[in-house]
Amino acid sequence: MKKIIFLLMMGVISFNISVSAQKAITTVHLYDVKNEAMEKTYISSIKEINAIMIEIGFPNNYYSYVKLSNSDTTKTYRSCTIGHWTSDQAYKAIHEHPKFQAWGAKNKDNNAVFITGQLYRKFYTTD
Repeated sequence: MKKIIFLLMMGVISFNISVSAQKAITTVHLYDVKNEAMEKTYISSIKEINAIMIEIGFPNNYYSYVKLSNSDTTKTYRSCTIGHWTSDQAYKAIHEHPKFQAWGAKNKDNNAVFITGQLYRKFYTTD
């Protein structure tokens, strides 16, 4: 199981890391969504926070949501949210912004980023 999770994370990261002049950061949240209704609510909240990040001046920072195909028989960590951050400074400024924090408080019960038991990692671009 650990091997599958590791390979999944490496595959996701290799497709999603964009190299820039700054030290880019990629955050990975692996978790399970309880049902289809929860998934729809979560996707809606991701669209909302992405719009907020643009509004507060961080248009190149965003979340994306991916999941395993239905044919994959893996039982856990079937869903993944990837955070794309241009730098540590941007990550910190976004997460400390009152609009981000208000979004987090509003969505804490239905947002996968806050799910207990998730596997979370923060990856840094290397030269």
